[in-house]
Amino acid sequence: MTRQIICAACEAADPEIVEIGGLRRTSCPHCHHSQRVDIEPFDYTHFAMGSTGIAPERLKAQADFIATRLGDGARALEVGCAAGDLAQALRERRSFATYDGVEFSPARERAAKRLDRVFDAPLENLLSSGAIEEASYDVVLSSHCLEHLDDPSAMIAAMRRALKPDGLLFIETPNRSGHARLPFDDNRSHIHFFGVLSLTRLLARHGLETIAAETGARLDARYSDSLRALARARATLGVEAPLLSDHPSLAGVDKVVVWGAGRMVEEMLEHYFDLARIAFFIDKDERKHGTIRFGAPVRGPDALAQGANWTVLVNSLEMECAIRAEIAANHTARVARVVSISELLGS
Repeated sequence: MTRQIICAACEAADPEIVEIGGLRRTSCPHCHHSQRVDIEPFDYTHFAMGSTGIAPERLKAQADFIATRLGDGARALEVGCAAGDLAQALRERRSFATYDGVEFSPARERAAKRLDRVFDAPLENLLSSGAIEEASYDVVLSSHCLEHLDDPSAMIAAMRRALKPDGLLFIETPNRSGHARLPFDDNRSHIHFFGVLSLTRLLARHGLETIAAETGARLDARYSDSLRALARARATLGVEAPLLSDHPSLAGVDKVVVWGAGRMVEEMLEHYFDLARIAFFIDKDERKHGTIRFGAPVRGPDALAQGANWTVLVNSLEMECAIRAEIAANHTARVARVVSISELLGS
């Protein structure tokens, strides 16, 4: 009986089959992923890694793409770390609590001098044996490895197991053929040929949401069009999350006056702010005066005179400058601090 072929990226059944150079590969009509049907064996354990992909410009671009979304003190694991060149480039930008790697090729000997630990067993085995603890890494990385694997979905699942719940996953792989002038990739060690859609579909199947992606990333002259992606665990509606009212700029403030009682109340405050901490709203629209918004009254600016040392939250993006100017001109005697919604959002 012929084994049914399933798309490794989106799990669609029976993708189209095409033959190139006497070898068959799939062409998925749903996510456009392609994978080899006829696979030739390749011995990675005795394959000496060369200098491909270690140009300073390439490593800088790769490290910058990752480091902008990664803080200091992270625990990192790189699957297929080769000689540790990416690890070295990242360590020039960020400090790491630990940076571990997995590498089968002889390059692991050099990597061992640059990383804290280098394992030479499959990640799935390392997790099962306890050599690597589940949910122990802040970032897990894999560069130009996924395309070589018979089952990339199993690797993504293992990487997800190694990640902390809020961890960051980095993947780089050739984009389709890997070169704009070449119609297909005939590297016999490559089994899977990803594009933006198929890679993000694969990540989504494992509960990972792509937060950044770019094509045109250069590995070398042959693979001048690579695909980079960063993903995190997909946010679930209704999960507990830190409130905007927990921002350090509001620490120690019991009651806040919110200036702006319009649509931003629903958009920014209703679900993301402790409404019990709102003393009252201020709005210059007299039609709103005397109404109640989520248990707090709406008043005019003159209401600030009824107290002192108010902390005012400017609940507007478009009118922030104008509101700050009015407070500075007319209410400085009564207002101790002005905080904007943009500050709470971190912008």
